[in-house]
Amino acid sequence: MLLTSRHPGLILSRDLAALGLDDAELRRACRRGELVGVRRGAYVESALWRRLGVDERYRLTVVAAAAACRTRVVVSHLSAAVLHGLPLVGAPPPVVHVLVAPPGGSRREHGFVKHARSDYDLPGLPQIDGVLVTPVETTLVDVCLTESFLRAVVMTDHALRIGAVTLEQLAQEFASRDTARGATRVRAVLQFASPLSAGPLESVSRVGFRLLGLPDPVLQHPLFDATGRRVAIVDNWWPHAGAVGESDGRIKYTDPAVMNGRTVEQVVIDEKHREDEIRSLPEVQGFARWGWSTALDTRRLGEVLARAGVSPESKARKRASSIETGASGGPFPPDSPADGGPAAGERTGRERPGGTSRASGRVAR
Repeated sequence: MLLTSRHPGLILSRDLAALGLDDAELRRACRRGELVGVRRGAYVESALWRRLGVDERYRLTVVAAAAACRTRVVVSHLSAAVLHGLPLVGAPPPVVHVLVAPPGGSRREHGFVKHARSDYDLPGLPQIDGVLVTPVETTLVDVCLTESFLRAVVMTDHALRIGAVTLEQLAQEFASRDTARGATRVRAVLQFASPLSAGPLESVSRVGFRLLGLPDPVLQHPLFDATGRRVAIVDNWWPHAGAVGESDGRIKYTDPAVMNGRTVEQVVIDEKHREDEIRSLPEVQGFARWGWSTALDTRRLGEVLARAGVSPESKARKRASSIETGASGGPFPPDSPADGGPAAGERTGRERPGGTSRASGRVAR
């Protein structure tokens, strides 16, 4: 099969036609099970498709959709975020987000959400896998405006941690749009986001803390023994309660880079030894550990933390039973004051400056 070098992994019927080849052969290959039609006019080898996870399939679908377009499109919003490598919590959307020329207007059609914006034809836009995408700062502001607080925080935390963007750049990007619409949503995420969140699970957990009304923990806190030896750097530390919180994903036990040549059994033993050392420190009064299923259920997360001695700052705060990972959920409704917002918490949705002042053009912090 002819694989296009511009779009890795994809076979485009348009490329075959340019070489005088018959597109019908691709359709026959699909019927034989050799190819999978990702989008109209775009195919991928079945063996490759079977190896891909859900998020990887969505990424390839985004590239296929944009590559198969005969007019200029720029991948944007959540679709661009996935191409930029930002982690996606929850199921991928059934559509591909793109920017198009303003005259046609914004619309939803043929598996696309088309956002009519003047920046669709800006020069120098980055390309990923052969398709144009919005820059990281533009992408993240769009995500803050259209996705749940949880998704926006997870992606913003990650981008901050890897140095792909700064809070100042995000604030400037929103201010450049010269509108107050959506300022509350952007501000909430920017005030909450943190580069210290070591991964999506930690981001999700932080949002859970905020929803539960728990005090914000100190992130990546070092603990030392009586000799001054550093025993560990813990994910979360609540000094008032003397409590440690550790979020453990399966990556710790499955990723060769993290395991560093150790077997799963040795990793488990090392983690138990580390926990024992942490618990033995005089300032540590409680210890909690949880995974993804608990982080996504705030009731269970609250129970785990309560056993470690971490309780809400105020019973007046509204408790949530679960975390919404869809496109419209989150700790607050669109453009609401957010009850102070998850700005005090962390985890699945960092928030940072978001309100803009028309006088100064700057985002209020």
